[in-house]
Amino acid sequence: MPKLRFAVLLFLITACASAAGLSKTYKAWEKSPDAYFLTSEERAQWKNIHTDAEAEKFVGDYFARRGPEFPAMLKERVAIADKYFSAGKVKGSETLRGKVIIVFGPPSAIDKSAGRGSMGKGTIGEDARYSDSNASVSNPLSNVGAGGAGLMHSEKTERFIFEYDQQRSPAVIGKPFRVDIAIKSAADQEALDPKDLDEKFEAVAKASIVK
Repeated sequence: MPKLRFAVLLFLITACASAAGLSKTYKAWEKSPDAYFLTSEERAQWKNIHTDAEAEKFVGDYFARRGPEFPAMLKERVAIADKYFSAGKVKGSETLRGKVIIVFGPPSAIDKSAGRGSMGKGTIGEDARYSDSNASVSNPLSNVGAGGAGLMHSEKTERFIFEYDQQRSPAVIGKPFRVDIAIKSAADQEALDPKDLDEKFEAVAKASIVK
């Protein structure tokens, strides 16, 4: 009996140590913008990561599988999301709108509706351009303004719509599509069709793996 108690105690100590094994650097890494390209299989693998050493290797492999240009592309898109969608202490890259921009790239147009002071359809001006990876593209966010001022507050839930035409649609999706997001606040955002959006996120995540 004493041996059994000792075994149970050892198991509990080990389990607690594993649960608390990740430092602040990695504890919520799978929810960060860096991890937006995780496939469902990789997310399942991450659940078995319990130490910083394991996490460091996992993250290194994650980036390595996506090629040498991936970190720069990711950093650039995160910066764009933060610039246009941040509000107060909420970083734009950590919102659903930011994730759409980061995973799918720049849209062909944006539209905000169903709230007072609707922005209307976004224009894609030739004088407003930003670089995305290897190409300079017209910026449909140019009429939003840095920080998305005026887009976050309304008496009604707003719909924020990203439109991707054939040219801007990720190759793995291969056709025009749109993403409708209900904006309740800077931190509270949800897709009108979450299943479809998750399927598209998964498809792009899988396609991001190049080796």
